[in-house]
Amino acid sequence: MVVRVLSWNINGLRSFKTDMKLFLDSLDADIICFQETKVTRDMLEEPQAIVEGYSSYFSFSRKKSGYSGVATFCSQRTTPTHAQEGLTGKHAGELFDGGGTVEVLPGRWKDEELKNLDSEGRAVITQHLMKDTDGKEIKIAVINVYCPHVDPEKPERRIYKIRFYELLRQRAAAIRDTGCHVIIVGDINTSHKRIDHCDPDDSEDFENRLGRRYLDMLLLPIYKNDQQNETSGNHHKVEGIESVQNDHICSSEPGMIGEVSKIDDSLQLVKTSSSSPSEESDDSRVDVNNKMREDEGYVGEQQSDEALLSSSTNFQVVDTFRYFYPQREKAFTCWHTLSNSRATNYGTRIDYIFCDKDFLTYLRDAMVQQEVLGSDHCPVSIVIMGEITPAAKLPSSCTKFYPEFQGQQQKLSSYFQRKSSITDCQAKTSQNTTLQSTGSTNETWPQSGVKRKPEVIKKSTSKKLCTEKQKKLSSFFTIKQSSLCDREKASIEQKEGNEEPLSTNQNHNVASFVGHNNEEVIKTRGDSQSISSQELLLSQKNTGDSVSGSEIDSNKPLTQVKNTGWNFLMKGPKPPPTCSGHNEPAALRTVKKKGPNMNRQFYTCARGAGKEGDPEAQCNFFKWVGK
Repeated sequence: MVVRVLSWNINGLRSFKTDMKLFLDSLDADIICFQETKVTRDMLEEPQAIVEGYSSYFSFSRKKSGYSGVATFCSQRTTPTHAQEGLTGKHAGELFDGGGTVEVLPGRWKDEELKNLDSEGRAVITQHLMKDTDGKEIKIAVINVYCPHVDPEKPERRIYKIRFYELLRQRAAAIRDTGCHVIIVGDINTSHKRIDHCDPDDSEDFENRLGRRYLDMLLLPIYKNDQQNETSGNHHKVEGIESVQNDHICSSEPGMIGEVSKIDDSLQLVKTSSSSPSEESDDSRVDVNNKMREDEGYVGEQQSDEALLSSSTNFQVVDTFRYFYPQREKAFTCWHTLSNSRATNYGTRIDYIFCDKDFLTYLRDAMVQQEVLGSDHCPVSIVIMGEITPAAKLPSSCTKFYPEFQGQQQKLSSYFQRKSSITDCQAKTSQNTTLQSTGSTNETWPQSGVKRKPEVIKKSTSKKLCTEKQKKLSSFFTIKQSSLCDREKASIEQKEGNEEPLSTNQNHNVASFVGHNNEEVIKTRGDSQSISSQELLLSQKNTGDSVSGSEIDSNKPLTQVKNTGWNFLMKGPKPPPTCSGHNEPAALRTVKKKGPNMNRQFYTCARGAGKEGDPEAQCNFFKWVGK
């Protein structure tokens, strides 16, 4: 038996409109961890929370609505024994042997800081009992996290991010001290090594970024069957497992999707000008304007950096994907959506699954599932050799026990719904009919002993149903048959001399025609009536004739009379220009950055961002709209 654990930043749970059970089943995993659900508790709907065959555990942001959030779905065969929201131990739920309390954290924390770090809905912990292939029972904890992203306009988030890393590390250490194995999954929001980035900086600044330096402390560089590093002499054994001290790997390995590419410097305006993820989305989608790298060092002195990097624990975990594939390049998990970077696989690897080194013996494989679409991230997963023993009782923090899903608590939206159902209306109607047939009065009294004023029941008067069908819009632009016959008769009488001829202006304004089988006709000018939708199919291309005003050949049938159709009335937008590099239609984008060009539109190459010199990537084409 095997157990599959999957992690995916879905960029909004409500964006998936399919049935939730079908969606979860399609992922083919036993423990499914979502990040960036973007739902708060008041927004969570029952079909999303309670899914047949699964139990779910959510963490919600308590600061903003539609922001952050994580959720873990466990199949029936992996029902957890314990579950807890957050990393501080201050929220609902409990863990094995008190591993989820504040007191067991290795470091000292202020209550205010813990509350702040755990108020954005960034973590859910589930604990399970598993039997390995030998039948030995072990405990595992799956920590589902969505780590913060550093916003360039909010440099204080840099400290927030590192402190969140430290809290995560201390909670994992406390859980491991109880004898429970630890698996950390989620969006870590930092690409660790150069091999994890499509366009790393050539300078030392890349390695010196604060987030990467912290991951260097957190991660053990352990690899499985690393043949090339064995010959380099820079390795050592760690409990029977190959371990190397350096992860600067540049060799390539075939089999991955897409190609690494670099954006041209002249296209930096694309990110600056195009709409980018807002601060509320709080993600680390690759930044085209900043050469698609996570900015983690906007402010802060060097001594404060060293203070932030100090830790109260030496607990370390292993990057499971790099454990199996230490040299695999282009294994990216996140791409910038607006620059279509996924088409050229121009992204970063910021989604990980970590585990303690003692758990490596239970792993069979680790995967980056780039073929799965639906978000600007792709899922990552691991395969564990073993079988989880499902718990007989669901943890108390399971969404199934939420009062709003048990009829114990009403939502605000329920007060804006119609209370009476169809059956209630039918019952009331039949009751009124019975009262009237038995000669009862039209007054009813409440059943309780409290006297109230009689409520007069008015007899329902059925409204007249409108039998006339609703007219189509095209009916207002056609000529009635009676009007056509009168005008045809008037035209014949005019020819016979019974009436005076029409004036030139009248003849110009009343030009109309009658076709075969008394079809509705086109009135070309003058009258307020115009063209029907069927007649707009007529085209000058079929006959080569043009009709204008009274210049009509009366000998030709109506079906040969032409007009320019909707293209004459509504010309529509001009076609986009073609880019100079590929001779393909350019993409229309809008400047969203504050400044003199805000909301101004421009055209740029529609292809995905890529490395300089890559013919399949974006070219340098740029053109303002209106020029």
